[in-house]
Amino acid sequence: MGSKMNLKSVVIVVIAMLLISSFPVTNVCRHSSISPILIKEKTAHSYSLPPPKKVDIPLEIAIARRKSVREFNETPISDEILSTILWAAYGYINDEKRTIHGIEGYAAKIYVLKEDAVYFYDPVNHSLVFYKEGDYRRRVAQYEAPIQLGIVWNKNKSSNENYVTAEIGQIGQNIYFMANALGLGAVTTVGFTLSAIGLPSNEIPKIIMPLGYPKCPYNFTYKPMLLSNLPPVKNSTMSLSDAIYNRSETTTWKGEINEQEISQLLWAAYGFSYYIDNCITEKNKIVRHRTIPSAHAYYPLKIYAVTKDGVYRYVAGLYRYYMWNLPVLHSLVKIRRGDYRKEIADASSMPSISSAPLILISVLDIRMTKGMIGLWDDFSGEEFRWLWYYEAGASAYNVLLEATAWNLSANIAFPVDSQAILNVLLLNQNFLPLLIVPVGE
Repeated sequence: MGSKMNLKSVVIVVIAMLLISSFPVTNVCRHSSISPILIKEKTAHSYSLPPPKKVDIPLEIAIARRKSVREFNETPISDEILSTILWAAYGYINDEKRTIHGIEGYAAKIYVLKEDAVYFYDPVNHSLVFYKEGDYRRRVAQYEAPIQLGIVWNKNKSSNENYVTAEIGQIGQNIYFMANALGLGAVTTVGFTLSAIGLPSNEIPKIIMPLGYPKCPYNFTYKPMLLSNLPPVKNSTMSLSDAIYNRSETTTWKGEINEQEISQLLWAAYGFSYYIDNCITEKNKIVRHRTIPSAHAYYPLKIYAVTKDGVYRYVAGLYRYYMWNLPVLHSLVKIRRGDYRKEIADASSMPSISSAPLILISVLDIRMTKGMIGLWDDFSGEEFRWLWYYEAGASAYNVLLEATAWNLSANIAFPVDSQAILNVLLLNQNFLPLLIVPVGE
């Protein structure tokens, strides 16, 4: 009797299961911790980006045209254009190499705020992944634009805020360069308002870059620097896309470096554009832009060059920026004779740089972060130090690209004995070495 009842029960259960399985079930997630609605929305809103375009503008022209754009029209940005900019910013070149140097293990993440929703960029699959529905652009923006790019620090991947922000500085440079080359513009702004989209607890907002077509179209006049003891900056034969794609890095160096190459590298690191900007508006009063941006246009970095012949300081101008059509400096001043490359190498994270024919060091002048003539914000505190690492990262990345364009290789090292470096550079405690860039063959 019991065995018959058990067999009958099994048959009933099997029939019931077959009947249930015959009815269609759509978008049901069988994992209890994930909402079926969320899965449906992600499927509907996430999408692969088209292949990035190849941009043929010469690298130096892209660097010279870099400017901060704060006024945009409403022209929509195509997926192809967005794809190209995002790939340049943080994409993959191959399985092992990305478009920027991994200063701190690639601990950044890019959010893309569009009219319909918030996405984040997936560099592995070169796609946009749905994050949150709704238009959050005005809620986070300092300047309105068709797209807002929010870049965050993922604390799960790195605990070093300064070095991660130096990595973000490289991302920002490629956004500037590629956007400009494609007729768009961008500007670096503070990122704390990105919290409005509801970030995970391990992600700290750092910067927001509005992206769009400028209201005032680009209009430059070639007018190179007149006061210089360095050779004039020349355009190489390498395009922006090729420089990004072929970025050449090494940990061993050989050969020599000539004056023309030194001139190119210093200019890329922290110089002034050889163009005059004819698009002057209420929000763009700068006539001659610099190769990298700076918070509040403070430009507090000093670039030092160390070779076998001595220690030099790069002088890029008498002013931080130029609102007038004036010539600017592009010069190298010798401050010490002798070969101090080994001393710098021993005080760095990469001792092999002692054989590099050129070592560039970005040094923060802390006094220049306290505000212009005491009128602007004081950013000299430790809590603001990341701002200047962003700037140093942007500068170092320019050198990596420019070195590649001139058939050289470079890398980025860190100070491990700042006092030893200051001693070589004859500097006091008002200065802080940030990044070291060795260059050579």
